[in-house]
Amino acid sequence: MPVTRFPGGVAVGGAHTGATTASAMLVMRGSFSSTSSTQVLIGTLPAGARVTDVRSWGGGTGGTNPTVDVGTVADDDGFANELDADGNSSGFVAGTLGVLCNTALTVPTPVYGKVGASAASGGSTVVHIHYIVEDV
Repeated sequence: MPVTRFPGGVAVGGAHTGATTASAMLVMRGSFSSTSSTQVLIGTLPAGARVTDVRSWGGGTGGTNPTVDVGTVADDDGFANELDADGNSSGFVAGTLGVLCNTALTVPTPVYGKVGASAASGGSTVVHIHYIVEDV
């Protein structure tokens, strides 16, 4: 699949419309086992990324209210702590976003997922990590 790169960044609005310039919202999609206690690499966020939400689209099966964590090697729930593994949910709405959210990353940052405090008995959870990119 071809990749389109924007070396000067992407801005929306402004110019002749009179609208305020805004950043484009980007989404990194990932999937990982809802039962894995070992961190599974989802992808890598670029330097300057500021995570605004982590959404679960479910996929985990069984268990009692199964959850997953999304974070980094150093902070395994830094982006989302106890996110619903078997249903649609938003870390922002649920109040489960981690301490790394809303802070611009200074280096490219690998993102991992793993089982939360309550394990599913099977399936893979699909997550969308919503972020904007700022100049660093």
